[in-house]
This record gives sequence, C-alpha cells and structure tokens, in this order.
Amino acid sequence: MSVQSKLIKYLLFVIIMGIVSAPLLGLRIPPIMPYTWLLVFHELFAFMFVGHTLFSNIWAMRIRLSPHHEAGIMARAFLRKMAFGITLPTSILVPVLGLMLVEDSWGGLEGAPWARDAFIGFWLIWALNIAPDLIRYARDEQAEKPRAGVLWAAARGVTSTVITIVIIILMVTKTNILPV
Repeated sequence: MSVQSKLIKYLLFVIIMGIVSAPLLGLRIPPIMPYTWLLVFHELFAFMFVGHTLFSNIWAMRIRLSPHHEAGIMARAFLRKMAFGITLPTSILVPVLGLMLVEDSWGGLEGAPWARDAFIGFWLIWALNIAPDLIRYARDEQAEKPRAGVLWAAARGVTSTVITIVIIILMVTKTNILPV
C-alpha cells in the first residue's frame, strides 16, 4: 500500500472518530419524537446491532477459514454488504437515538453517567472495529484475500462483542463504571 493510501486511510479514520467524539465534547442532540418511540427504535436497532455483532463475527471467522478460497471471497463480499447495510446504519442510529433519550429524560450525558460510559464503549467499538472496517470495505481492500488479517479481525470482533455486552449491562442496570 502506498504512503498516500495510508495517509488517506488515517485521515478518514481521524475524521470519522472526530465526528463520533462530538457528543463526548458537548454536542447535544434534542429528541425528534416522543420518548416511547425513541426507546422503541433505539431498542430495535440495538437488537439488530447486537445480533449482527455476535453472529457476523462467528460466521465470518468460520467461512473465512474455509479451505474453499471461493467461499472465503464470497464471505468477504457479503460482509462488505452487511457492513454498509446493517453495521453502518445501526451503529449511527443506536447512539444517536440513545443520546436523544438521555437528553430528554436526564439532561444529556452529564446527567446519566451510565449512558456516558456506554457511549464511551460505543466509541471504542467504532475505533476498534467499525471505522477501520468501513474504510477497508469502502476501499474494497483484500477482496481476493479472504484470510488476510483474520486473526486481528477475530481479536477486534471478540473485543467489540465483550464491550457490547458491557454496554447492555450498563443500559439495563443504569450503573456507571467510570467516575462521575
């Protein structure tokens, strides 16, 4: 990969993570619908995100390690479609709707430390998994090499799954991990 390509990737990563960081720096998102509907959509998209996070990682590792090279190429192409069809929209909608919920009922992240911690967890998932994957899939790198980076992808997938479980626990118990 050329130096220019690497610079473009890193610049895209910095831009994406800067946008994702905005709520931690004080950006507030007012609710656009009643609380109950925000909660329904937040939960629905969160369910889709969690299901995709759990099962796509398992499926991806199984099929990418298949002895059939063509199956690995097909799997990588399908994961690319899923990244833009499921991961991207749900990874935006879940936190945005969540921010609207805490803005409406708790006065923003400052009034809901558990939501702040969950958002930081989601930020980590973006940094570890979502942003790098979306950049790589957008550039369609390694399309013909299904086993490229499989160990690193597995490690990132497992870490993101653990963070997702912690986020669910924070959301259900409304307890925070980090000091207020």
